[in-house]
Amino acid sequence: MAPPDPAAPIDLPTWAALEAAAWAAWPALSEADHAGWRLRTAQGYTKRANSANADLSAQALAAHDLDAIEAHYAGQGLPAIFRLTEPGPQPALDATLAQRGYRRVDPSLVLWRPLGPADSGGPAPATRPWADWLAAFQSVSGKLGPGQATHLAMLQSITDACAPTVWPAHDPRSVGLAVRHQGWAGLFDVATAPDARRQGLARALCQQLLGWAAAQGAHHAYLQVVEANTAARTLYAQLGFVTAYRYWYRVKAS
Repeated sequence: MAPPDPAAPIDLPTWAALEAAAWAAWPALSEADHAGWRLRTAQGYTKRANSANADLSAQALAAHDLDAIEAHYAGQGLPAIFRLTEPGPQPALDATLAQRGYRRVDPSLVLWRPLGPADSGGPAPATRPWADWLAAFQSVSGKLGPGQATHLAMLQSITDACAPTVWPAHDPRSVGLAVRHQGWAGLFDVATAPDARRQGLARALCQQLLGWAAAQGAHHAYLQVVEANTAARTLYAQLGFVTAYRYWYRVKAS
């Protein structure tokens, strides 16, 4: 089967394949199923890993289903969060959740671009073991605290080929990682130190990750970015990424 065309509207089978790749690349520490919805949890670290997500088997949720999902997350000391996409198999759920008092937060984009021989041939990424990479990520991003132990556990549970990368290698000021799953290569945790921005470091790092992904045989790269992050969106557009689809979260009011 030919790789999908990123210039064409995404269809549901391609959407489902890309969603599955992203779940594998950013693993939750535990998952449960309710009516075809994946109930992902990871001790509250990131909404992506602590939310209910639909795939093509997801069923329409009645009030008792929503009660059960809310109880599942409450049992783990977490708020109920739904990650909804457009397109997606459950377009009516957003209005239902709004009526139930869920807040709509973090409208975001999934961006993608094809990969080919032109992406190969650059410098190899400066990869690091997970603990060393996470230390660089914390230094660059300023994200500290107990959640980083959960972050490390999630990274260590990735089972696909991955490239935890820093740049420059001798003094990391920009970091990111790529994970390849079944032809899809996702870019995650891209961050640059505040005093090192607008110097081309994130661009160089992303180009290395794209080169690694192409060498790994991935046919497409993708990433997720908050819609309001115009600086990041400008960089990714310059790297050839376009919008595949949108998503947002509905969070149960406390």
